[in-house]
Amino acid sequence: MFKHLAVRLWVALVIGGIVALLVLPPFAGAVGPGWMIVPGLGLLAAAYWFTGVAFAAMGRRRLERLLGEATVWERAGMPREVRQALARAAAMVDSFFFSPLSRRTPAGQLLAQTARFQMAQAAPESSSDAIVGAYLRTFPRDRDAAIKWLDRVLAGRALTDQSHDIAARIGDTHPEDMAIQRMLAQFYLSERRGDFAALQTYGLLMDAGEPLPDTLISDMADLFLSEQRPDTLALKVYLDVYTRGGRDKRLLPGIAACCRMIHPGPLTLPLLERADEAMAGIAASQRSKMAAAFLPTTTDSGTGRSARERRIERPAFGPMIRNTLTGLRRTAFGFVAVVSDQLRKTREGLSSRRAKLVLKWSAMGLFMIGVGWLVINTAMHFAVTFKTVEKEPVTVVAPVTDPFTLQVAAYLSETDARRYVDQLKGQELDAYWTRASGSNKTWYQVRISHFKTKAEARTVGEDLKTRQLIGDYYVANYKRPDVP
Repeated sequence: MFKHLAVRLWVALVIGGIVALLVLPPFAGAVGPGWMIVPGLGLLAAAYWFTGVAFAAMGRRRLERLLGEATVWERAGMPREVRQALARAAAMVDSFFFSPLSRRTPAGQLLAQTARFQMAQAAPESSSDAIVGAYLRTFPRDRDAAIKWLDRVLAGRALTDQSHDIAARIGDTHPEDMAIQRMLAQFYLSERRGDFAALQTYGLLMDAGEPLPDTLISDMADLFLSEQRPDTLALKVYLDVYTRGGRDKRLLPGIAACCRMIHPGPLTLPLLERADEAMAGIAASQRSKMAAAFLPTTTDSGTGRSARERRIERPAFGPMIRNTLTGLRRTAFGFVAVVSDQLRKTREGLSSRRAKLVLKWSAMGLFMIGVGWLVINTAMHFAVTFKTVEKEPVTVVAPVTDPFTLQVAAYLSETDARRYVDQLKGQELDAYWTRASGSNKTWYQVRISHFKTKAEARTVGEDLKTRQLIGDYYVANYKRPDVP
């Protein structure tokens, strides 16, 4: 930007000055020299505008030539030459020919061609995910690009920090495309993800009415069973797997737990009837024991299960220690490699002329910021000195007398709970999260508001479900949130 402004301003001054020397002298005698500044400034402004238009036209012409050259090399199957042409095109986009406003269109063209080239390669570069992520932010409706990226991820390509953000963006952009949603579900299941974005994808597939492959629905059921999920979506998955002949010993306890946790309503009653048919022949007391063995340590009554009802899992310490040591060793080697690479890049960057110029102006900017901060701080000090000191009133937290609340989700990850709470707060709901610890797990429960009676809480919960703001809920005892 600074290079563009400097070159453009100097060229405009030269062109405007020459034109002014040729055009303005004949008019000086008629209107007087004092008025020559107005047409002079007008000529300089016109020269500045013309220079920007001319620079942008030259830059677009050269960029089109470089992109066409990259296309020819790509058709010829010469990726090294393609990368060289794209690198020259990127340097052209970043050059002084384009202003910040005129750079958007050519940058989009370059990004589109670079992303498609990277996705077409058999062994893409490490920067491919960053390029694809930027491309999908600019062109979110490109279905072919989304499918191509998902194909590569499902084929076993290594993931990066941007991979999960790209998957979420694809899911939000193509909610009606079941083919893409199936591929996303396979990706989420391979990562064992049970967060809100993954659950949205699973829910879309289950509500679409199309039969899912056995492997996909089985993996989904295994994930939900391992997380001890007792909600409506989990019940749909459990019943689907059970009717297909699934014989996992955790299925019936999971169905029993869902029947216990799901509140009967117009939307859930048919599902609960299917669950009763699946558990026909099992006594009510046996169902209750199965549900108690499956459910987490906190139920809707707010009480924990007894020690006999909790499952005792004995971890295999040998493989756990070996895996931990292997992970620590890989993490240490990776950290050392990353630090060494960053130090090398930093040393090379600081030795360049551009870096020295940036450091010079940054130091001057920091000096001016420091001076300004000292002036403002001094003024604030004098203002506080002459201000009457008043004691701030002590805030008294009123006790909450409403004993009930709505629990809408429970996660094993605090990050997932915080993310869902932020989303609910974006819907103007009084959402918070609490922590519930058991013998071997800690659950982060997402809850909404507090109510005087259970009937009032159920009324609000049904209203939120009808408006599709939440998936499911149950009434629990109110507990102050762990964080404000």
